[in-house]
Amino acid sequence: MSISRTFSLVSTLALSVGLLAGTTCVVAQTQYRILVGYPPGGVQDQQARVLADRLREATGRPFIVETRAGASGQLAVDTLLQSPADGATLLMTTDSNVSIYPHTVRKPTYTPDDFAPVSHTGDYRMALAVGTAVPATDVRSFIAWTQGPAGPAGYGTPGAGSILHFYGVLLAQATGARLTHVAYKGTGPAIADLVGGHVPVAVVPLGSLLPHAKAGKVRVLGQTGDGRSAEFSDIPTFRELGYSTLSASGWYGLFARGGTPADLVRRYHEVVQQSLRTPELTKRMRDWQLERRELTPAQFMDLVRVDTERWAPVIKSSGFTAGSE
Repeated sequence: MSISRTFSLVSTLALSVGLLAGTTCVVAQTQYRILVGYPPGGVQDQQARVLADRLREATGRPFIVETRAGASGQLAVDTLLQSPADGATLLMTTDSNVSIYPHTVRKPTYTPDDFAPVSHTGDYRMALAVGTAVPATDVRSFIAWTQGPAGPAGYGTPGAGSILHFYGVLLAQATGARLTHVAYKGTGPAIADLVGGHVPVAVVPLGSLLPHAKAGKVRVLGQTGDGRSAEFSDIPTFRELGYSTLSASGWYGLFARGGTPADLVRRYHEVVQQSLRTPELTKRMRDWQLERRELTPAQFMDLVRVDTERWAPVIKSSGFTAGSE
């Protein structure tokens, strides 16, 4: 039975129950939405809009995208967790807001168990990039440069407490590079300052560097992942350089609130996965520099928990807590 047919039957049954009970049943216009915690135009926003269209078509429900930007994505998370666990509110977010957040505050208001993973929507590679004024041309010369008079070097990221912030911490621990974090309000501003020479180094998603690298405005020295990316085939991975602990990638995902009925989560998951397999979305994933993994909701939760444990000692060693930068 199709997903749309199933939802129609559920609505019909609800109406019938009301009539049999001798009541006047008015079907409320429930607002179905996908929350995004960052400004429009980014990958999360674009993914959410595409998937809202697919969910609307498949279920007959009027899904819209609602931007709740603020507090590095936390405002959208809080909105989800304050909403009923009925599947009407979903959240498009990243590992930073799910696996990383609990370790960055003294009293976290939620843990990964408060979410119901719907679908993994793509891995993104992280990259180490330098501006043209930096003399380093590879990771080895970069490390030496930061250990000299120029160090410690400031590295820009999309924000304090993000996974990219702590990837920089992990990079320094693994390589011996001397680095100091410089927080920005988003990837765009960090890269703009890298291109403009206001910050010498950046740790940002690899895909966001593509146009600037092609134009010769930045140099990408290393990337995460087990193998090189097609678009950056000349850039070595940290794994092949001998830094296996630096191979981790980040991810995007769609979540419901914990306690949402499992059958509903599965239906949403099927819609998302079917959409990501289409030629249109396959091309968009390449444009977004995302790598798809077909994970069940349970497998996605396993990934969330593994990442939560993986990053705990890195964050602890950094001494970071919210407001400490």
